[in-house]
Amino acid sequence: MCPHIAWLLGALALLTACKTTPLEVVYAAGVVDAGAGASQVDAAAGGTAGGGAANGGAENGGAMTADAGPCSVVGPGLYVLRSRANGLCLGQGAPTTVFGSPGYLLDFAADCRLPARSWQLAATATPNVFTLQNLSPPGYVLDVQMAGIFDGTPVITFGATGFDNQRFEVRARDTFASELRPAHHPQSCVSASVDRGQITTCDPTDSTQAWLLQRSDCL
Repeated sequence: MCPHIAWLLGALALLTACKTTPLEVVYAAGVVDAGAGASQVDAAAGGTAGGGAANGGAENGGAMTADAGPCSVVGPGLYVLRSRANGLCLGQGAPTTVFGSPGYLLDFAADCRLPARSWQLAATATPNVFTLQNLSPPGYVLDVQMAGIFDGTPVITFGATGFDNQRFEVRARDTFASELRPAHHPQSCVSASVDRGQITTCDPTDSTQAWLLQRSDCL
């Protein structure tokens, strides 16, 4: 048998044996102007992933960009935030107050299709930095409580203020997961604790800081 034919048959056998899981999402968030629609981001399949330079490698914050489809792109749109550590989706939970003003704690649930598990990512003037509005009434946004900077500070939903503790950089951690870094203290990452969201110092080995951003219409 000719060598090139033997190689071709071996490659076809390898492709047949390969399988993927439903959670394998290639992060390829493009640089999007504020107010840009999700359709523009979907077209940017060759963009960057969560803060990386265009076409950059994973070690530089970039992501694999080959054949990224609409469900594989992180940009403005409706998403669920699934924790890699527990497999559950982050959402709005019990009510709380912050100096007399209403807010909501975060919690986790297995049913990711509920409004409380849905987050609308909206672009800001800074590339790859978003506000995340929860779809459950009253439509509050993701917020680091009182702009705290210490490990263990709760992440809640709160009325929109426009401050940096309500803006989050989506930065690629690896091919499939991202981390959320609050703009007021980018050394911290949103972390999944047992029953709530909080910030902790970013650590690439900490799986509680790894989030799978999955488009709601692709669940």
